[in-house]
Parts: sequence; structure tokens; C-alpha cells
Amino acid sequence: MERSDDISKRKHEPEAGAPLRPHASSHHLSEAFFAITTIEEEADNRRTRLAGPGYYEVTWFTDVESDYLHVIDGNQVSVVANQVYFTVPGQKQSLEPRGARGFRMAIAKDFFEVTLGSDVYWLVSAASNFSVVIPSCSLKVLNMLTDLIRMEYIGNRRSAILGSYLRSWFLHCIEVQKRNCTLSAEDPRLQVLIETVDRNYRRQHQVAFYAKRLCVSAKRLNEVSRKSFGKTISQLINDRLILEAKREMGDIQKPIKEISYELGFSEPSYFTRFFRKQTGCSPQDFRKKVVDLK
Repeated sequence: MERSDDISKRKHEPEAGAPLRPHASSHHLSEAFFAITTIEEEADNRRTRLAGPGYYEVTWFTDVESDYLHVIDGNQVSVVANQVYFTVPGQKQSLEPRGARGFRMAIAKDFFEVTLGSDVYWLVSAASNFSVVIPSCSLKVLNMLTDLIRMEYIGNRRSAILGSYLRSWFLHCIEVQKRNCTLSAEDPRLQVLIETVDRNYRRQHQVAFYAKRLCVSAKRLNEVSRKSFGKTISQLINDRLILEAKREMGDIQKPIKEISYELGFSEPSYFTRFFRKQTGCSPQDFRKKVVDLK
């Protein structure tokens, strides 16, 4: 069995119970944006429990007892060693205090979508609930990346470096999931749908285009999408547009007008209305939040 928390024994980590504070810098993240802990630390109440609402959360069970159960949105789900569960903002989960070891990460919605959203769109779209068992051949690299994430979190908390480590961590999980072909086994059209949206969302905002590509009616495609993702095709397209818009606005020098044209909107005013409807704030207000992340 690969080790689950060797990193916690290294000299660079503070003693149990010591607060984890970043060094002073405008490029450092506070715990309001990101946090990582171990399942054991949460069980022992040695650190503040990770926040739920407004956060993407990752739970990696590196070791579990045979009868261990995890609860997501009131439903019990089985867990095996080296299984990863990913939940999106609004989902609720609870952990049994004993019987499991591993890691927990909480990533604030804005930080996730600006820094990681576009790269891990496949995972986000399929996340209801996204779960993957990490094979032994992938454990070494994920353990290494987890060590790097924890070291950066305990140390400088530089947003660019932490974001790079997190992106690599998620992309490795996605590659494992793709090799497992879980979605394709359920319905071969699902993975094709996600990939088609990812390739065409900038130019094609209409459901009819995707229905034609998959050789089904728009009604049938929406039924498949609702059943598998809990979203209509329009919602998938809108989610992808918003993720890319947020990522683009991470470049604070790039004009919002230019972003709107690149995303297929004929007028910036249309983009502004769309963004406000989807997120509850204007592109200008969102960019002010981005400045706080930089």
C-alpha cells in the first residue's frame, strides 16, 4: 500500500494543532481560497474543518476499512482504497470520523474556475458525482503532487504555483477516468458530447448544432444530458462559456470587450447580460474579485 500521509511527518510541517499561515505577500492565498488537510486531522479536530458551500471539494481515500461508507447529498456511497470523490458547490458530504485515511482539499469557486476551470471542464461536467479509483501505476505521481501542494500551502501559498500543482493533480485524475471509460460504457454519446461542446462552445451556442453532430434530436439529447449530468445541453454550453470567460478575465490586462467577441458574442452588452444572469455579478465586478486572487 502506498503511504497516505508521509508528508505530514516531514520537518517542514508545523506541529499538530499549529496554525498554517502564509508569508505576507499580495500573491499569497488565504484559507478563504484554498485549504488542504488530512482525513485524520479532521477526525481529530486538530484543524478547522473544510468549508462546504461555495467550494469545490476533493476527498482522496488512500486507505479505508472494509465497511466504510461515505455520504454525499444524503446518499451513502461505497469507498475503496485510493478512491477520489469530487463534489461541486452546493453538494453536501459527511465523513465518518474513523475508519479512513487520506486527504481533503477545498477550493473556492472563483479560484477554481479562474485557475483550473477550463482545463478540468471534463471533470466538472461529469461531476455528479465524479469518482475514480487511482491505480497503483498512478499513485507515485499523485502522491508527489499532493506533497508539493501541501508544501506550498504550508509555505508560501503562491497562487500561480499552487494552481499549477492543482491543475496537474486534476488532469491526472481525468486521464485515469478516461482510461476507465466509465461514461462511454454508460452511453457512448456522453463523452462525445462533452468533447464536442469543448471544441465548439465559442462558435456554437445552439442545442441544434450538438444534436446534429450526435445524430439525435435536441429533445433526446437533452434527456440524455439531464439523466447523466443533471443539466440541459444549454446549461452545459453556458457553464463552459462562463468557465472560459472567468479564465480569460484572469488576465486582468485583457479587455472584457475582446473576451466577449472571442466567446462568440456579437456585442459586449450581450455578453455582460449573459454573464450577470449566469453568475449574479457583472464582468467588471468579477474582475475585481480576480485582482484579489492575483
